[in-house]
Order: sequence, then C-alpha cells, then structure tokens
Amino acid sequence: MPDSLPPNQAESFAPRPLRVVVFSASLAGDLSEIGDGLIEVNPGADAHSQILDQLLELGKGAVNDEVKLFVCQKVVHPVLQQYLRSQDVVVMERMGVALMEPLLQLTGARPVATVHTSIPAKAYGSVSSLSTLQFGSKKMLHLLPVGDSSVCSMVLCHRNDTLLSELKVVCQKTENVMRLTLKEPYVLLGGGCTETHLAAYVRHKVVDEAAGMAPALGCSGEECLLGVEGFCRALESVAMALEHDGGNCAVDLKHAHHWILPADGGREDTEDSLGVCSCGLVEGGPGEPRAFLNTGYPHFSPAPLRRDAAVQPRVFDSFTAKINALQVAVETANLALDVRFVIEDTN
Repeated sequence: MPDSLPPNQAESFAPRPLRVVVFSASLAGDLSEIGDGLIEVNPGADAHSQILDQLLELGKGAVNDEVKLFVCQKVVHPVLQQYLRSQDVVVMERMGVALMEPLLQLTGARPVATVHTSIPAKAYGSVSSLSTLQFGSKKMLHLLPVGDSSVCSMVLCHRNDTLLSELKVVCQKTENVMRLTLKEPYVLLGGGCTETHLAAYVRHKVVDEAAGMAPALGCSGEECLLGVEGFCRALESVAMALEHDGGNCAVDLKHAHHWILPADGGREDTEDSLGVCSCGLVEGGPGEPRAFLNTGYPHFSPAPLRRDAAVQPRVFDSFTAKINALQVAVETANLALDVRFVIEDTN
C-alpha cells in the first residue's frame, strides 16, 4: 500500500463501482519530464509554478469527473497528492512498468501519457471496490474488477525474506510456463518420463547407425558413441534430479519410463515394484524388468503404449519450455566445447 495513503482512507469506500485514471507520464512537475509540449511563461513568472498550476488543473478535472483512484506509473507531485487526498481520492504512485499491464487489464483504463490536455473520457477505467488487507505488519490495497476479469492476485507470505524471494521466483517461472502453454497448447509427459524415453530412443538409434553417422560428423564410431552416451546421461540426470526424498530412480526396459523406488529396495524389489511411473501413464506389474538410472543397461527401442482412454497421464511438462531448455543446454555445451575451458562453481 502506498505510504501516502492514510490507513482508513481506502476502507471508507463502500463497495460500488469507482472510477480510475492511470498515468504513464510523470506528474512530478520537473521541466525535464514535460516532454515536447510547449509551455508559455510570462516575463518574470516562475516556470515551476506554471507547471504546478497545470498539474492542479489536471487534478481538478479528475475530481470533477468523480475519479476515486488516481494511479501514476512514476512520481506524483506532493502538492497534487495533498489536493487529491483532500478530495477523498486515493493516490498510488511509483507503480512501475511491471504492474501497469495487469492494472490496466483489471480496470479497463487506458494510460494517459501527457499532462498537456484534459483527461479523455475513454481513458477512464473502473473497479467494483477498493479496500485494504493486512498481512502481518504490511497493509495492501485490494482492487476488485467490475464483472469477470482474467486478472487474479496471489499474495505470497513468508517470515524469511530469502525464502520469500525464492518463492516469488518459482511463481514467476510457473506463470511463464503457463503463458507458454496457453500460447502453444502442446505438452510432454512429465516427471522425467520424457527424458528417460528420449535417452533410450536416442541411445538405441545411434548404436544401430553409428557407423554411418560417424563419417558425416567427422569423428570415429567410438567418439560418436561416447558423445551420445554423454548426452543421454545428461537427459537421465534431469530425471534423477526430480527425486528429493532419497529414493532410487529407475527406468523400465520396455517403455523407458521413469520410476522412483524406495531407497532400501534391492534388485528384486526393482522388478516386482507395483504402482505407476512418474508421469502416471504406465502401470507397474510383477516381473517387469527395470534398471537403475545410475547404472548401465542394454540399449533397446522403447515399445509404444496401447491407447487406453481410461488411463491418463498425471504429470505434464510444457512442450515449449522443455524444447527451449534443451536448446539452451545444447548450445551452452557446444560453447563450452568451443572455448575448451570448464567453469566450475565452487560455492
């Protein structure tokens, strides 16, 4: 909540549609931020006073149009803030670029980019109510849209600032993946099953065709196999990184899906383990061969799954996010090989 907002001011508004205006231009009154507009100053007059009078006229226009929420992306002059607050107008300044887009979507307002003209009627937006919510020692301004809105708010709380920052990053990454998925609605099997399946397929494909691929790549057959094995191990390490409870990661030798097994399980427990794979698409059964991911196993071609409408995957990965991550990883590895230096994180 802005510091300039008295604690009880927002709470005084009854739940009714409130008019909103949003400025993307600075209202600080500095000459350097006026832009390309023309200001006529009489001889002996104070330019700053002229600008302040212009800002106050802008504020009076907003009050006459019954604006109750006055928002600025940048800074609002203290005198203008005092005038607006005296007229029971809530002032929010220093919003920043990141919050402007969701605010405009929620209110339906159009940003006003100049202070040289009166506020156009089409620039106004509205909210259904405005109130304050308190979380611990912090008070926040809560805006509710008029009717249905695609904008939602999520409040993240934690006693530790470092963990709160990490939680914020996780939520931002999750939101980004959701946006990518909505933009390109394609998914892959999650839980590490895509990585183990791809590793098994690539390993089997290259082993059978290494003799023909090596001359085209300018290397020997053994070097080709070593490179592919490193790539497949890297894929499998991504699947293994998903286990955080001390369990063992395995791959079934039929469909090449990822399985998480108890840490104290032996070889016989690996083959007789029931349940489902990490993505939830493959059901386990007794006697099905599996191998630990951190050990070698014979290459094989993953068998296709029978289409069963009753069995659906439980975990998905965004296709776009996964492909982008794979491309970045391969390009980074190629760059490291070209530079011929290894950067090690000792922290």
